[in-house]
Amino acid sequence: MTKQIYSAATLGLNHEMMDQDALQVIKKLQQNGFSGYVVGGGVRDLLLGKKPKDYDLVTDADPEKIRRIFGRNSMIIGRRFKIVHVYFERKNEDRSARIGKPSFARHILEVSTFRSNKVHEQALSEHGRILVDNNYGDMDEDAFRRDFTVNALYYDPIAEVVVDYHNGIQDIEKRLIRVIGNPYERYLEDPVRVLRAIRLSEKLGLAIDENTYINFRNVKHLLLNEPKGRLFEEMLKLLMSGNALSVVRELYELKIPRKVFPLLDKLFFNPTPDEFALKVLEKTDLRLAGNEDVSLIFILAGMMWPPIYKSWLQELEENPHPRQALMDAIARNKDPIFASGISQNLYSSIREVWMLQVDFDLPSFARLEHVPVHGRFRQAWHLFNLRNEFKQVDPQLFDWWNRFMVADETLRTELLVELGDIAPPEYKKKRKARKPKRRRTKHKPAATE
Repeated sequence: MTKQIYSAATLGLNHEMMDQDALQVIKKLQQNGFSGYVVGGGVRDLLLGKKPKDYDLVTDADPEKIRRIFGRNSMIIGRRFKIVHVYFERKNEDRSARIGKPSFARHILEVSTFRSNKVHEQALSEHGRILVDNNYGDMDEDAFRRDFTVNALYYDPIAEVVVDYHNGIQDIEKRLIRVIGNPYERYLEDPVRVLRAIRLSEKLGLAIDENTYINFRNVKHLLLNEPKGRLFEEMLKLLMSGNALSVVRELYELKIPRKVFPLLDKLFFNPTPDEFALKVLEKTDLRLAGNEDVSLIFILAGMMWPPIYKSWLQELEENPHPRQALMDAIARNKDPIFASGISQNLYSSIREVWMLQVDFDLPSFARLEHVPVHGRFRQAWHLFNLRNEFKQVDPQLFDWWNRFMVADETLRTELLVELGDIAPPEYKKKRKARKPKRRRTKHKPAATE
């Protein structure tokens, strides 16, 4: 490991390219006598000419000292490895313009302390995974603990220098992902690095070093020992990466164990992946490529829609009431949904998106004014559009909805009249005829002689 220091200017970097809140954190750390650097993806993305999604900051100050510097605007979090969240208020320009008054959102920056490469045996699982990682060290040790060479670059925007311990600059020039140290040992420490390497490779267009890739097959089974919550978080990162389609295909080629991602396994990890779910990933990747907003609720609701739709059609054969039939179809699939890692909160939101499909398929005068203002309308509308592409929607009704969404009040009135001719009436349960009340006969008292 040879430490190299580069002038930021020679690499095309300067502090004006950085997030200004992150710059303020580093300034304040250094003003208080501590070091402060941007590390990891923030530096890597800047060098690759991409806009960083977030900035990870590191320092030689321990979490308690960081907390004292930033006071009430910070919080220590984490068990396996303590980090400090530093909070800023940032004006949301889009929302401010939309509501006509200033709107602010919380901006969170993560600040961590340099980690030591000395890990106690008690902190390791039986498989070699690091369970507790609160041993602090210096920058040299911290650099060895990073996963890939391109993520072990430290940028000081005050001194305008980049510190490189593992030829990360060279690998960025080669557009190569290479693990630091012995690949097999590093994967034992954290098997999720296998998933991270594939995701970064597809997201950034980098090749994976041969020695880094060969060892994937030797350790992929260890992913089954990872906490389900952590694997679910990795799946969400994969879906929101902007290259979900290609990552899923790479994971299928690698033959990831079936229970690592139960949801992806059912939909994609087989010779005939679900076309509807593939289309959801394709559309999400395209929106992210165009810097458009994407919704995790839509992604999950869309991916899981095919089995729900199949069950809905089956329920309709027995129950002609579409709304109740869809509720029953969702209930039938509830166990596998939760088994895939979906939380109760996510499930509730996804279910709302599904239930709104009844309102699109069977628009009623009573509910029509409430549908466009529903909190999940946007996600439900995107799902309705995708269903139309797969011939699940009446074309005439789909055309009516498109006209209704852009119509003014006068035209909407005309469309409501037209709706009566094209929308199938929703089934109304007939009331059972009441049996006539049995007339009670009054018993006359017996005549007395």
